[in-house]
Amino acid sequence: MKLRRTASYLGIGALVFAGCSSIRPPREEIATAELALRGAQQSKAPQHASLEMRTATEKLSQARQAMRDENYILARRLAEQALVDAQLAESKARSIEARQMASQLREGIETLRKEAERSGG
Repeated sequence: MKLRRTASYLGIGALVFAGCSSIRPPREEIATAELALRGAQQSKAPQHASLEMRTATEKLSQARQAMRDENYILARRLAEQALVDAQLAESKARSIEARQMASQLREGIETLRKEAERSGG
């Protein structure tokens, strides 16, 4: 009975080890996150979404470190989170820009309306 249990544990250990060694490095995920972060940096995100940008940068850095440590599961998770944070930063910046433009348009329309009223239109 003990021998069977030990063999079972060894079998399970071998499966776990084999499963870990077959996990591929998340190079694509890290490259995608890097690209998204660069895109966000070139937008207005650094001005309008600095917290999200900082979070994305930190997670990408942690993903690279996990990659060096060959902790591919953690590296993949962090790269995916960095991607989402960079996308959020860029979306937030676009949203703020759109709201500002809408506000400027409303002000312009209001100015035109007042001028039209004054000129008897």
